[in-house]
Amino acid sequence: MDITNSLYSAADTAIDTNTPSSNDGKSISDMFTTLLVAQIQNQDPLAPMEASQFVTQFAQLSQVEAMQQMASLTAAAAAMQESMLVVTLGSQVGSQVMVAADTVQLDGETVNGGFVLEDHASEVTLVLTGPDGTEHRIELGAQEAGEVGFAIDPEELGLPPGKYAMRVDTNTGEKVRTEIQGELQGVRLGADGRVILSVAGIGDISTADITRFLGRPNSANLFTFKEQT
Repeated sequence: MDITNSLYSAADTAIDTNTPSSNDGKSISDMFTTLLVAQIQNQDPLAPMEASQFVTQFAQLSQVEAMQQMASLTAAAAAMQESMLVVTLGSQVGSQVMVAADTVQLDGETVNGGFVLEDHASEVTLVLTGPDGTEHRIELGAQEAGEVGFAIDPEELGLPPGKYAMRVDTNTGEKVRTEIQGELQGVRLGADGRVILSVAGIGDISTADITRFLGRPNSANLFTFKEQT
């Protein structure tokens, strides 16, 4: 019989049958003991393994156990952080927020938004594309570099309710990020453990989409962009 192959076969069997997923909570130390017994039983009596080999194997298995424990602690810390974030943001429900968005849900109410220009532009246009593909252009005129605000009044513009794609065109070709102001209506944890925010006029978003908190509706200076007249 090939003693070497027999040894590795026994070691593999010991590991396979004692992994954390199938060993009813046995530790790496228990796995090492099982492996050690299997190796001793199957080693060549005329050429026994040296003690240093067992020590090396135990050290390697201990490293694996330490990495598993660290991964578990990291996952637990991340889950706790997300839960604490839900509690913290929950206190902000009812506040006005600015959200980075390229779509807007119109239901008849005026929606405020804004964007930031890096350079002066002599022609700036907010373009809304309806569900039917029709573009509605809102001319904002010449704008200096900096914050620019806008208001979308569906009734004045004759826009039926629906979800509209949104972008800003400039004569300079500058790409800008549009933001929409809305009320934070809810905070919850998703199935993947991540925090999900529900904002009026926008829908569900992640925390990364929030660009600023503006406070409660009765607070002063909620909207800080330069509003257009």
